Amino acid sequence: MSFNTPQHADRDEARAELWARRSLRTARVLTIYGLLLGGAVLFSLPFVWMIGTSMKVDREMYTEDIRLFPMRPIPAAVSPYIDDRFYEQPDHDRYERARPVIEAVLQGHAFRLPEYVHDRERVVEIVVPGLYERLWQTMPRALWQESDERLAQAIQARITDEMIEESVGRVWRRLTFGPVRVRSFDLQEVEMTADQPVSAFWNVKSDGPARLVDRREEGELRADLVYDFREERRGNITLERTMELPFQADRLYRIQLFIRPDDSWHPLRFYVEKNGKLYEGDRPEYLGDFQWGAVSLQEYGPDDESTKIRLWIPYREVDAGPQYESRPNHVKVSMVMAENSAFGAWWAKAQRNYRGALDYIPFWRYTATSIFLVALNIIGNIISCSLVAYAFARLRWPGRNVSFGVMLSTLMIPPQITMIPFFLIIKEIGWYNTLYPLWVISFFGNAFNIFLLRQFMKGIPRDLEDAAKIDGCNFLQVYWYVIMPLIKPTLAVISIFTFMAVWNDFMGPLIFLSDQRLYPLSLGLYAFHVQAGGNLGMMMAGSLLMTLPVIIIFFFAQKYFIQGVTLTGMKG
Repeated sequence: MSFNTPQHADRDEARAELWARRSLRTARVLTIYGLLLGGAVLFSLPFVWMIGTSMKVDREMYTEDIRLFPMRPIPAAVSPYIDDRFYEQPDHDRYERARPVIEAVLQGHAFRLPEYVHDRERVVEIVVPGLYERLWQTMPRALWQESDERLAQAIQARITDEMIEESVGRVWRRLTFGPVRVRSFDLQEVEMTADQPVSAFWNVKSDGPARLVDRREEGELRADLVYDFREERRGNITLERTMELPFQADRLYRIQLFIRPDDSWHPLRFYVEKNGKLYEGDRPEYLGDFQWGAVSLQEYGPDDESTKIRLWIPYREVDAGPQYESRPNHVKVSMVMAENSAFGAWWAKAQRNYRGALDYIPFWRYTATSIFLVALNIIGNIISCSLVAYAFARLRWPGRNVSFGVMLSTLMIPPQITMIPFFLIIKEIGWYNTLYPLWVISFFGNAFNIFLLRQFMKGIPRDLEDAAKIDGCNFLQVYWYVIMPLIKPTLAVISIFTFMAVWNDFMGPLIFLSDQRLYPLSLGLYAFHVQAGGNLGMMMAGSLLMTLPVIIIFFFAQKYFIQGVTLTGMKG
């Protein structure tokens, strides 16, 4: 038998109250951290989208469904093949009504299939969503509200042979080789495959099954490379040809190979033999697309050091000897394709747009210019602003407060007002189209930075300054040996602000520069946007490369940034 004494009741009440306070505190902490985590996720979404978009190909961006992450690249083991991921499966009722009708039409249609594809039922299953999308876009909306019988009649009447062939052709992937052209330095251009089938032009060497099959497309002969990497004796596939040029081999300027990839993400490497030397392409061409394109091979030279858009693959000498083609008017071209792994395909897709961005613009030249301007602006702002702030904060001279007020008033003048007069001054002194106006002005101070440093310096005890003067220091020595070491946090803040302002400055270079060789990275990306024709993937890749230094600087310098801001204006 137990009794509930007043002492027990008070103790239980105290425990309940303590538990309630702890629960409230825990809930408050969880709420705060939850809001912080949610805000971090929300504000990081644009950056995640930028990273994901920089690794996408064009067909992934121009779709109705927005994907945050890129699609997984799948290296094809067999080619040609049917791509079962091109058409997405609709998930609404009208598709279920139309699907049996479309399947019946396809099964009764003798559409053409490549001789290498035997699973006709699988092709029908893949093509049905594509035909449905075409019908949904072209048929009046009122027909989709009709009965199943009326809808079936409308679908059967609107599916044409041309529509079926086009839908099947969109999912048919094959590695196709077209014409081969050579061009000399004298602008003499010759098509080397003009008088023969493409399959007879190339010699195919492979340990496994691989062959070229001619096919007529749009009235011209092309050749599909049929290969199978599933065999045990699989290995590299080499296509080579020794060509007799209508000019000397040392006058060869460019070789153009017209290729339609099969979206297999296998690497295709290029080799050139001429004048007894072996040349190798700087990088492989990954077969990560299914549109016709021209691969241009060009010996490394002055064009690679210029600001031209590098739409070619430069090749460099790697070996020399009598075993290589040495006849004066002959050149040997070899293409070597190797099977790619899943990781290799991901890597190829991840760096595809970055490689394109670096080829379209002289990225490293622009980066070096931006770093040069950032360094000079930081040095100029630190020296000039700290000296002026020291004069306002520690020295006594007539008109100091009035001068400080006038300086602060300049912060209220919009920069658009001074833009034209400043441009006219720069042009008059001959600095237009030079880098001088982008960094010389920093050595004349910045009103905001001067104000920030003055407020920090006013909080430094005068005892330190008096002690230095007793030891024999003049005002410049006090500035250098006493003041400067104590204002490092604020100098770090100014450096960060200056870095971000100069690194992201677009208007200044746009006004004062016309020579593309002088562009900083901010203006270079704009030029890249114009030259690349609005390629979103490469634009995101270039923008990410430009954003990374800002993020890295912030993470490594945030301690100084917070310390400098919190200490500015504190006294004592």
